[in-house]
Amino acid sequence: MKNFKGLLLFLICILIIPAAKAVSFNVVVLPADILRVCENYYCYPEVSEIVADDLIKYFNATGKIKSPTVIEIRRTLSQNPNVKTAVKAASDKFNSRGNVDFQALKQLARLFSANSVLLISNNVSVENSQVKRSVWEILELSSGLNISYPYTMETDAVLLDTVNDLIMWRGGYTKSLNSSDGSFSAQKASQSYAKYAYLQSYSEDILAKNIAQNVILRFFPKTVTPILDKSKDLKPSGNFFRYESSNPSPNKLEEQEEPLEHDYGEMIYGL
Repeated sequence: MKNFKGLLLFLICILIIPAAKAVSFNVVVLPADILRVCENYYCYPEVSEIVADDLIKYFNATGKIKSPTVIEIRRTLSQNPNVKTAVKAASDKFNSRGNVDFQALKQLARLFSANSVLLISNNVSVENSQVKRSVWEILELSSGLNISYPYTMETDAVLLDTVNDLIMWRGGYTKSLNSSDGSFSAQKASQSYAKYAYLQSYSEDILAKNIAQNVILRFFPKTVTPILDKSKDLKPSGNFFRYESSNPSPNKLEEQEEPLEHDYGEMIYGL
């Protein structure tokens, strides 16, 4: 009988101890365009939302970080109008000037029992211009006016500690939007959808995975190795944004990660 009780206690310890060691963190992934009303002709999801969706899927699949979906965030904000107004103002400020409103984002984090918010912003910069536009606004402008200009898409990711009002990590990523002929336009629906599909693949295969690994590194320093190499920007070829042979595919990514052109910024503190 004593042996049976001892065996039972041993089995209980085996089951309980690993569960106690399984630590996870709640992180709200917030695309800065989450409350933007679609006003362009194409009306595809903003790139910041595409990246946020991929990040949320990545985090939840690991079991290390739990994140509410973008749909859940929108629903919760609609039920809390005061927080929604504060988040809208904070998102616009971050999207346009890169400034962080900790108080507004602290309110958002509390709604999801989280202590961290990952802000994702995406804009297209135009040389010699201070105006920032979304990818689809630029595509509509280029297509309508039939102009050719070097467009660079900039993605900014900021991981915030909303308890101590600190920036845990910040990364900036850039990518050329122009095709091999120097244009960025869509005269047909199939052309615009091809660009949308390309950006989806770029986010899923490269951008979101790169950001996610750097975020996980801040919570679990010994579990992942961030991509620190730099190389030339991955440029699309052809009028339909077809992949070049050097661009990654899901199978290739299992073997080797393709680096991005980026600026890792500064980590204020590590966990």
